[in-house]
Parts: sequence; structure tokens; C-alpha cells
Amino acid sequence: MGDSFGMAADNPLPVFDTHLHVGVSTTCTFVAEEVLIPWMDDGGVDFQAVFQVNQGACHRTPDWNPYIGNDYIAKIQRLFPERVIGLATINPWQQPPGKYSYPPELRGRPFDRVTRNLAIEECHRAILELGLWGLKMHPKEHGYPVNHRAVRAILTELAKVQAQAKRKLMIVVHAAADSTYNTNEAIMDVCRDFPELLFLMAHSGYIWGGKTLAPTIGPLDNVLFDLTCCAETQTVAEAYERYGVERFVTGSDGPFATIEVKNAIVNGTFKTAEERALVLGGNILKRLGIPWTRKEDGRFAMQA
Repeated sequence: MGDSFGMAADNPLPVFDTHLHVGVSTTCTFVAEEVLIPWMDDGGVDFQAVFQVNQGACHRTPDWNPYIGNDYIAKIQRLFPERVIGLATINPWQQPPGKYSYPPELRGRPFDRVTRNLAIEECHRAILELGLWGLKMHPKEHGYPVNHRAVRAILTELAKVQAQAKRKLMIVVHAAADSTYNTNEAIMDVCRDFPELLFLMAHSGYIWGGKTLAPTIGPLDNVLFDLTCCAETQTVAEAYERYGVERFVTGSDGPFATIEVKNAIVNGTFKTAEERALVLGGNILKRLGIPWTRKEDGRFAMQA
């Protein structure tokens, strides 16, 4: 496997895994209260970003399934505050229209028949009340173009909430370029309009976006290339050559993929142990400004 990092006294930087689905859905049974820490320890992961399973995504955790929803993610973050940060899922379609589109005689007038905007409310609840660290977006799975005006409304609100929370938020976007909803060009279109937010381009255009990855995303310093399950080295080679190791992070995509796959991708892409340490954790910790320390037993811990 080559050089490995994490959870040892001689390691220079913590390992921060950016991509793990937790909870219970029709395709997943990852009960994080019981299996998350063993998953991390077995894989040499010091810090873990977690978010809802794709098929169970909802705002509030329902009674019928206590293992989905943003409340569940917040619960896991509270259980393991030194090692875990949680990301919210927000449904951009749970917003009212701003104006009438029909009937023709009312077109363009303010729409006033719906009095709540659940998506915008959840931006505030998830970050300011639940204490989550940002957002996981899956345009393909959840059926919205990443640069749609409904998404822009959420990102506009998150930029305001970030200022209130006084901490950097991370926006993990499923970005395999595997649908018209999440092409490199669409992601570029929206991310360049929100330079104050930090976006992680999960999967880095693998496979379909490889040819345009560097020229579209590269100039945007607020977007990091996330190598989660991006097993095609040539997809990111140009971005690496042009923009350097500091723009790269990675995650496991667990429990659907393994930490061994993540390590193999990193070891096969980056030339030195120092570069691999940055990709496996150093880069994202610096960007988020998360303070960390090493405990007497040699383990790393995030500091509040």
C-alpha cells in the first residue's frame, strides 16, 4: 500500500476523510453509533466528515427511521466531537416560488400564497442550531441542476449563515460529471459566484469530466479536487500539474467503497510522503481552519 498515515505518534498530520455516508436506507446499514469509530480506527482515519445516506435524505429525522435526517448527523457529531464533523442535506425544491408564472395576467408578480421556505429555514437550523459544518449536495441522486436558482438561493443563505457561525463551511458536491446536473461546467458556473464558500468537488469529474477538469475548475481557488473514488489518474493529472498538491483532498466513499481504495488512489497519484499527508488531511484542515492537537496516547483530536 505504500506510505500510510493516521493514528500513530510519528505521523506528521491527521488523516481527514472527506466522504462517508452514515445511516440506514434501502441500500445501506451503517449504524454510526456502533460502527463508525471501528471503521475509522481500522482504516487509520483520525477525523471523519459524515452525511446522510443518499436514499434516506431528509431535513428532520423522522420517527419511523431514527438513522436518517440532519438530526441524526448532528447526533453522531455530538457523540464523537473530537473526531467527527457532520454535513447537512438540504432539499432545494422545498422552497416557494418567488413570483407567479401562471396565470398570464399574474406573471411576474410576487407569489404570496406559501408562507414558509423550508430549505432556507434548514440552512439556519442545521448550521446554527445543530452545529453542522456545511452541506452535502447530490444533484444527480436528488434530481436538481447544481447551478439552478433554487440551489443558488441555498448557497446565498449559507454564505450569510457562515458569517454568523464564524467558521468556514464546506460544501461537498457529488461531481462525477455523470449527468447533465453535475458537469464540470455547471459546477464552475455556480462555484465561481460564491467565492466565500469552500466547495469539495467529490470524485473530481471521474470519468466523464476528466478532459475539462483543469481548465474549468482549476482557476477557482475555492474549489478543491476531491479524489474520492476517482480511480483514473489521468483524470486529475493536468490539474495536479497546473495547480499543485494543495488543491487536493480525498475521502473513502464508505461504506460503499473502502479506505484501502482511497489510499491506493492517493499513493498512485502523488509522489512523496509529504504530498500524500497533505492530500489525506493537511489541506482540508488548513482550509477549514480546524485546530487540532496530539494527545498523550499519540492520537489526534479536533479542538472546539
